[in-house]
Order: sequence, then C-alpha cells, then structure tokens
Amino acid sequence: MSKPVVLVTGAGGFIGGWIAEAFHLAGWADVKAGIARWSSAARIARFPLDIVQCDVMKKESLDAALSGVDVVVHCARAKGDDNSVTLSGTRLLLERIRAAGVKKVIFTSSVATYGNATGIVTEETPPVPPITEYGEGKRQAEAICKEYADKSLAISIIRPTLVYGPFSDLWTTPYINRFASGKWRSLGSRGEGKCNLVYVGDLVRFTKFLIDHDVGPYQVFNGNGPEVCTWNSYLERFNTALGFDPLREPSSNLGLKVIARRPVRAFGKYLLANHRDLLLDVANRSARLKNIMKKTEEDLKINPNDDDIQRFSMDVTYSMDKAASFGYVPQVSVDEGIALSIEWAKSLRLVA
Repeated sequence: MSKPVVLVTGAGGFIGGWIAEAFHLAGWADVKAGIARWSSAARIARFPLDIVQCDVMKKESLDAALSGVDVVVHCARAKGDDNSVTLSGTRLLLERIRAAGVKKVIFTSSVATYGNATGIVTEETPPVPPITEYGEGKRQAEAICKEYADKSLAISIIRPTLVYGPFSDLWTTPYINRFASGKWRSLGSRGEGKCNLVYVGDLVRFTKFLIDHDVGPYQVFNGNGPEVCTWNSYLERFNTALGFDPLREPSSNLGLKVIARRPVRAFGKYLLANHRDLLLDVANRSARLKNIMKKTEEDLKINPNDDDIQRFSMDVTYSMDKAASFGYVPQVSVDEGIALSIEWAKSLRLVA
C-alpha cells in the first residue's frame, strides 16, 4: 500500500485532528477526516481535507464514510466519563469495517487501562484498581477489538501516555496558563514522580508505522516518549523555556489547600452536571455573583487538585521495549516538545 485511504474517526479532537492533518500535509495518505458533528470541524477545516460525517453510533453514517477506505484510525470518543461511543460505537464501527472489507485498524486506547499500576509497566502488566471510568471504557473497547481481529482484519492498539504539544488542553495549554498566572509554585518532594510524556507528533509517527508494517493480527503497544523525566523537571523546564521567573518555593500547606478546595470542586461539578442552565441564568442576573464564579473557576484551574497531587508523585514508567522490538522508537525529546509547543503558543498569542 503506497498511499492508503485512511479514515480517521474523531478527527475533530486533539489526537484525531493531528493524525488527519499530519497524514494529509505529509502526503502519507488520502485522508478522510471523520467527524460526528460539523461543529467540531473548525480546526481541521484550516486545510483542504476530505471532511466526512462519521457518527460511529449510526450504521448509515459509517457505511458512507467507510466507502473506499483501506485503513481506519479510531480516535472517536464521547466527552467525560460517557463510554457509549467507546463501547457501542467501537463495536458498531468494527462490524461495518468488516462489511466494508477494510484490512487494518489502529485503535487509540490509553495507559489509563493499567489503573494504579506502578514501577516498570509493560503491555502485559495487569491493571491495578482503582481504574477510572475512562480507563475501564478503553479496557473493554480493547477486548472488543480483540474479538474482531483475525487474518482478514489486523488491529493494533496504542496506549498513549500523556500526550502533549500544540492543541493539548490537558498537558500543554493549562500549564502555560498556570505559569503565566504567577501563582503556580514548585512542587518540591511532591513532584518527584515520573512524568510519562509523548509528543503528539511521535504518536502520529507511531500510527503511521503501524499502518506501514505488518505486526500481526492483534497487538497492543504502549505509546510513550523517548524520555521519562520527573514532574518537577518537566514543569521547571517548561516554565523556564517560556521566559517566566523561576517557580517559587513549594507551599508548606499545599495538602491542606487541596483538601479545602475539594468541596468547592465537587459542588461545582454537581451544579454544572445538573443545573447548568439555572446557574448561567443566575450568573447573568448578578454581575457580582458572576465575578465570584469566574474567580473561583480560575482559582480551581490554576491550582493543583487531588488527581494532580497523586499523578505528580507516582513512580511509574510505561515501557517502550515492545515497540522497539518491532522497529519503532520515539524521537522528540521533552525539551524539543516544549520548544515546539511554545512556538505554537506564540503563533496564537497565548504567550508573548
């Protein structure tokens, strides 16, 4: 296959968008950028991509999108903890893929499937509870993929670690905002856990590698970067590269501050999930209340939460030995990834 036709589901998202754009711009494939809703096409519409409606929950939509396709890169998922697309959507997609005669699928899973496993984690490491709803959904979707994989349909699964780089709204943009606020402090001993970062461009290259190479009917791979540093190292290097003042000394009562914010976060999540319209209506009626809500939201976004504290101290490294045994090695160092991320942020004027 010199230039396959590749359908990317979830092409309106961070990873799916990157894969669709990179494949198109590099001329690696004839890309079909699959989106469930046209409202999610704003980013990928910057380029003359073949954007197709592809709702993985609808048979007719899938059949139309899969016409003439050689390979599917499956990145689509619902927001939050909703696993309907991850499970029912993946099963329906694989059914229609079989009917369409597609020969290869790359499924984007997550290291969240390992739960709280620590130490050196390989693809054979069993999950350690608790596992998040997101991780459990990905784990079950992998099992569905294994059901469908055979000699006529090769399925490779990538379990990415923390995917950072341009457009990352988890590991790049929020930290730029945290550093720019001047309120983010050094983590001290709480930040000596392992920071498993993979630059999004390396994830794109790994996806292409699995399309180009025969790795068997079913394989699962970790998707990590070439360097596993500490969280302290990543955050301090990122902050320095942005040109901000050095991070202040760790807060002596960080743990207490995190605990104090728990009820505020929980109450905010409850209101947004159950009374969003009422909340917005009340805020629009009171400028003072709206200002308080805005400041509270900014405070919660800038300061670390319970999940952050646990992540920053975890001693875990996701091994890339299996990928290396097949011939794939990630290329982008943490410093290179930071530099590329800052260049992008400056082009959008997210930073001076």
